[in-house]
Amino acid sequence: MRTSRVKGGQDAKFGEFPWMVSIRINGGHFCGGLLINNKFVLSAAHCTLRRPEKYVTVVVGEYDLLKEEKTPPEQIIAVHKIYNHENFTKRYIDDISLLELKEPVVWSKNIRPMCLPDMMMDGTDNPLDNTAATLAGWGWTDEHSKGGVRANILQKTDVRVVSKDSCQESYVKETGKAVGEPQAIVLFDTHLCAGVPDGSRDACQGDSGGPLMSRDKEGREVCVGIVSAGIGCGRPGLPGLYTRVSRYTNWIQATVNAANA
Repeated sequence: MRTSRVKGGQDAKFGEFPWMVSIRINGGHFCGGLLINNKFVLSAAHCTLRRPEKYVTVVVGEYDLLKEEKTPPEQIIAVHKIYNHENFTKRYIDDISLLELKEPVVWSKNIRPMCLPDMMMDGTDNPLDNTAATLAGWGWTDEHSKGGVRANILQKTDVRVVSKDSCQESYVKETGKAVGEPQAIVLFDTHLCAGVPDGSRDACQGDSGGPLMSRDKEGREVCVGIVSAGIGCGRPGLPGLYTRVSRYTNWIQATVNAANA
């Protein structure tokens, strides 16, 4: 199972996703993330588990990994502390983390925070099933064995949210492991699935931790999911797996409040 992972993407416009963050270890990009305020980045726990803070930096205002953005300038900021969800182990459950920055981000036209969802947008009575969504990242353009290469310019692609039941059936069919069997992939209410039926558009290695975005009733782009896992990249009938952000807003707020206390 893939645990970090835009296939079928196109170049994003410069500044199109001003909350996007490149998370780096020893200077090299390894995961995505998103700004939620001027001191915290939201990402996936499998990106940050057992990563010593002293080796981790974030780059905000990034667009092309091969050159420094100067107008307005990108910002490279060290990480003060990493908060992985306390129930995350090594798989795809509670795959969410927060990175507290050593210095506050300076806002500009291409550096802004992203909105988070509430239960009015993604609640029990109004699920996101079949909702249009967009993902973005600097990940691989396809599986390595299929000739995929890492993207240097920020990529974006459009997908749709897939119902949990349909997604569960897809994973059971692919793995041959029914729910309840050892090593079965079991989906919970804390998960979202998204993709397209033919697999032509998906997240891929290196996109992990980045946002799955959808618009609320006011037209604001909201982070509904965090790229988490999946089987391969863009395989037909196999949606990607995302952490469902609306189920963690209390954890996010509590973690930020405790850090600021």
